Amino acid sequence: MPTFRYLAKRGPTEVIEGVLEAENRANVLMHLAQQGYTPVRITEGSTDDGVSLAPVGLGTRGVKVPTRQLNQFTRQFASLVRSQVPLLRALGILKDQTNHPRLKRIVEAIGEEIRQGQTLSGALEKYPWVFSQLYVSLTRSGEVAGMLDTVLDRLALQADREEALRSKVQGAMTYPFFVGAVGLATVTFLLAFVMPRLVKLFKGFGGQLPLPTRILLMVSGWMSQPWFWGACGIMALFLVVLLRGRGEESRLFLDRIALATPLVKTLVRQLELARFARAYGLLLDHGIPILQATEIAIPVVENRIIRKGLTPLTHHLREGGSLSSCLKGLSVATPFLVNSVAVGEEGGKAGEALIEVANFYEQEVERLLQILAGLLEPTMILVVGGIVGFIVMAVLLPIFEVSSLVHVR
Repeated sequence: MPTFRYLAKRGPTEVIEGVLEAENRANVLMHLAQQGYTPVRITEGSTDDGVSLAPVGLGTRGVKVPTRQLNQFTRQFASLVRSQVPLLRALGILKDQTNHPRLKRIVEAIGEEIRQGQTLSGALEKYPWVFSQLYVSLTRSGEVAGMLDTVLDRLALQADREEALRSKVQGAMTYPFFVGAVGLATVTFLLAFVMPRLVKLFKGFGGQLPLPTRILLMVSGWMSQPWFWGACGIMALFLVVLLRGRGEESRLFLDRIALATPLVKTLVRQLELARFARAYGLLLDHGIPILQATEIAIPVVENRIIRKGLTPLTHHLREGGSLSSCLKGLSVATPFLVNSVAVGEEGGKAGEALIEVANFYEQEVERLLQILAGLLEPTMILVVGGIVGFIVMAVLLPIFEVSSLVHVR
């Protein structure tokens, strides 16, 4: 009988590796399952080319696939399923077409899972860091209803909408931040490199310098000291840790700041409600039970304060209330959301109503982004221009005073 080398795990930490003689790979899988182990890699003979069967978490767990790559995979998958290409063959085609190495390995592992009798949604569920609960639940509903291609298309459309909205937010903030960065670099250059060269000139004037000039020289003196740059480095490091940190405390802090900032508060609120309403509407439209849909849709919300405000919805629904009445009791739900859902419930189309709410709020987000960008751009220009103007005035004032004294004499 052929020899198979295997790598398997049980629980989060226990990993075993060994060699087993068996008629085929299926017998190895059966043997490991009877022992309570989950196969990770099985290789026939002494070769090193194995097939990853379980989540290929050894080296890839927790590493997300870029949204664009996942969208492309989903759209191509939908096209192949619509063309009635068998599932395993479609996954093989997608594996060959995918350029992303992690996604390629995951698609290969999903194919092996399905070959061993697993459903598509069950195989996807083993990769929660790539396929969200929303993705898995809608895929499962598409399998049951025989509408897998339609569901995959809607998932790709949903992801495209989110990506487009995220790009608009980033695009609206790019120019103001660019102006601010250029202004900061200009001011730093003037204070750190230009002003020290003028200090000797100002000291030669004698007498007391004007107040703006003294302030400028004081700041320039700070910038010539090592402690100043050390303090700036510590502050920059703190901001990086705060913005990039994955701790719950830092994220809560940033979420609170976002909801306490005028205009940004409205933008974040509408953005999160649009995200929640679209996911919720998709789930309800595809026949997901309302309690399960609620538990899946709430985690889609990224702002932790708003997510916490939506959490009681599940408890209220379990007590038997209608969706609109339960939403009405939440502080984060807007009257437009509540009334739209109430009208949709009367016609038996709560899912469609939620999607319409999402469309409305996405349009509002785009409008607010234009307003925010329109306010930030001139504000940043005025601030940078004011600082540069102050520096120029502080430099010229002593020169004007000396010139006037010379003229009088």
